[in-house]
Amino acid sequence: MKGNTMNRAMRLILAGWLGGFAGNAFLGAMFSSVWIKGVLYDPAWQSRLFLDITPQRNIAVSVAGLIVLSGLHGIFFHLFKPSIPGRSTLQRGLYWGLFIWATYWLFQEWFIYITLLREPVALALIELVILLVGSLIEGWVIAIGVEKMTDSS
Repeated sequence: MKGNTMNRAMRLILAGWLGGFAGNAFLGAMFSSVWIKGVLYDPAWQSRLFLDITPQRNIAVSVAGLIVLSGLHGIFFHLFKPSIPGRSTLQRGLYWGLFIWATYWLFQEWFIYITLLREPVALALIELVILLVGSLIEGWVIAIGVEKMTDSS
C-alpha cells in the first residue's frame, strides 16, 4: 500500500512538472520574443526601477523553481479534482489554469511589479494576459497528466 501511494504521488508530481514545463516553455517563448521585450523594456513606457532590477534575475533558476513547484499543482489538482468544474479534461484543466493564474500570477504582478517595481498597469496587463495563457496551458497539461497517470491506480 505504501509503495502504491508513493508511486501515485510521484505520478501526480510528474504531471505537475510536465504542466509546469509546458506552461513555462510558452512563457519563455513569449517573454523572449523581440516584440514583447520591445514593449516591456521600452524606457519610454517602463519604470526605471523595473529596467534596473529585472535584468539581474537568474532566469534559469527562476524557471526551474517554477517547474519544480508545479509538482504541487499536480498534487493539488488531484486533491481538488472532485470540486473542479467541467465535464471534460479540457474544461477542468482550463479551470485549474485559471486558478493557478488567479492565486499566483495575479498577486505577483500586483505586489512585485506594480507596487514594488512601479511597472505601469498597462504593461502589467500585457504580462497578465501572457501569464494567463501560460497558466491555461499548465492547467490543461496537468489535467491530462493526472487523469492519464492515475487511471490504473
